[in-house]
Amino acid sequence: MASNISDWSHVISGIDGRKFSSLETILQYFNQQQDAIAITSLETITHLKLQDATVIQQIRAAYMAAIAIAFSFLLNYVFTRLSFERGRRSNDAALATPPTIPYWLPFLGSSLDFGFNALAFIRSSTKLSRNSPFCVSLLNQKIFFVQGAENIAALWKKSSTMTGTLLHLFCLKYIFGMPSEALEMYAKDNSGLAAQPPPGSSVAPNNRVDYRTHVGMLKFTKGAGLSNFCDRLVTGFRRRLAALPVSDQEWLELPDFMAFFNENFGSALIESICGPSLTRLSPDFAKDLSTYDTKIPGLLKGLPRWLIPDAYDARDKLLASIKQWHAFARAHFEEASISADGDADPYWGSLFIRERQTMWAALETFKDPAVLERVRTELSGAFDPNAIHRAAFDAYTLQTLPLLQSIYAETLRLRVRAYAARYTDRAAFSIKNWLFPKKSIILVSTTEAHMDESFWNTKGGMHPITEFWADRFLIYEDDPTSGPQSKAQLSQAQPNDLKEAAAGPAKGPKFSLAGTNGSWLPYGGGARACIGQTFSKRVMLAACAIMAMEFDVEILAGEKALEMDPKFYGLGGQRPVGKVPFKIRRRVTGFPGRP
Repeated sequence: MASNISDWSHVISGIDGRKFSSLETILQYFNQQQDAIAITSLETITHLKLQDATVIQQIRAAYMAAIAIAFSFLLNYVFTRLSFERGRRSNDAALATPPTIPYWLPFLGSSLDFGFNALAFIRSSTKLSRNSPFCVSLLNQKIFFVQGAENIAALWKKSSTMTGTLLHLFCLKYIFGMPSEALEMYAKDNSGLAAQPPPGSSVAPNNRVDYRTHVGMLKFTKGAGLSNFCDRLVTGFRRRLAALPVSDQEWLELPDFMAFFNENFGSALIESICGPSLTRLSPDFAKDLSTYDTKIPGLLKGLPRWLIPDAYDARDKLLASIKQWHAFARAHFEEASISADGDADPYWGSLFIRERQTMWAALETFKDPAVLERVRTELSGAFDPNAIHRAAFDAYTLQTLPLLQSIYAETLRLRVRAYAARYTDRAAFSIKNWLFPKKSIILVSTTEAHMDESFWNTKGGMHPITEFWADRFLIYEDDPTSGPQSKAQLSQAQPNDLKEAAAGPAKGPKFSLAGTNGSWLPYGGGARACIGQTFSKRVMLAACAIMAMEFDVEILAGEKALEMDPKFYGLGGQRPVGKVPFKIRRRVTGFPGRP
């Protein structure tokens, strides 16, 4: 037995470098090792538990911090909501500033909501304020919104005492990239629009940028050169349409109705304003301008070049083309180049240096075959069989056609989403019991006015305000439910609200904007209303008439593609969210009797 133990001990004598003399010492050794392992395991477990406890404490701390932050957000919203409700329901005789829309985030205010989805934010805020003026907190800036037809009409009456300088500066800086040195001249101009500057203004006559720009635009859009300009535009548009590879036998399918108008109407518009030299030097200028147009939302956010390089490149390319054109015109222009009408010349184009709305008007006309047929009948009855095919047809006659005008007005109501901006740089002013302090920015959203269900006539819900209705602005003598206003609104209207006469033939429907002063505002309103509305109306009617009489068009896009792109909310005429494929062919005859 001893011999066996001795033999086995010899076998395992090399374990751990130790020598074992007996089985007992081996067992003792292993017991010690087990104790050591147990102690080590206990230490490890304890260490892990301590680590877990630390992690748990960190998680608990983060959780409590998140709860505290969320609670502070909730508390901030509750506080601002109570403040809003108290301000909205105030019945005090004293004037009060419009209440601020409640928000969750201290310091940021409503910046994220407004920045990411302005349309939804303005819509919900207007509903919350029940069409009363309200204030929005954007970072450290307070911006007032005026909504409601009566309030907007009151604002227009007082807008001659305000300026649009801040909006101009914002656009010049971010959209056009004007250097800071040049912006200073605009920022310092407080001389207003009137021929005589207001008291307290010390701006030199040659530095009255606001006034000079306004007067120049007035001369262009309402002066003697307007008719000549419109004639040039119509001639150029028709010349481009005539050159299209479109037959009267087979349909030609094209990918995008918007691009079609950009290329043809847009190019004609640029040439009629700037003359032929710009497009000769830069044949892709209209296409480049359209590309740049799609990049404006990013520029408006003030994003740097490294985030939106394509937007900056598109702007740089346009500026380079314009500088090249200016250099060419300065080098070649002579007084003898001016046309007989005293306006046009081949280098500068005109004494003064809108295709989306025009595209929408034509699209809505072609979408509904019944409306298209009515438009063609109306045009055929008003013009000599070949009148519209001459270089210059009677633009004034177009402005007497009720249906065509109603299509124009309804297109702008439905498809223009813009802000009209005012700035109270001279003094505070009030609307009803609402006070707007001096140095306040005031915005009017055309969308909310154009989509006011309480104002617009929907024929008992048959024609919702979200849909195009060609007859919305027509009054039929035998239909008391016709006209733009809902009957409830019409019964409350004041006589002065209805002073605008309806336009149309002695018999049949009449076009009317009566009573829509604070509700139909695609051009803004008051002293600072867009001064290009006469020009815009003429060219929209003319382009729509030419397209309707010269072509058959079948819109292939579904309603989803015709929705307006929310990225362009607030920028005026809207773009469709997708491409608008269509088929086109020439009409064998334009007007009845045309060979």
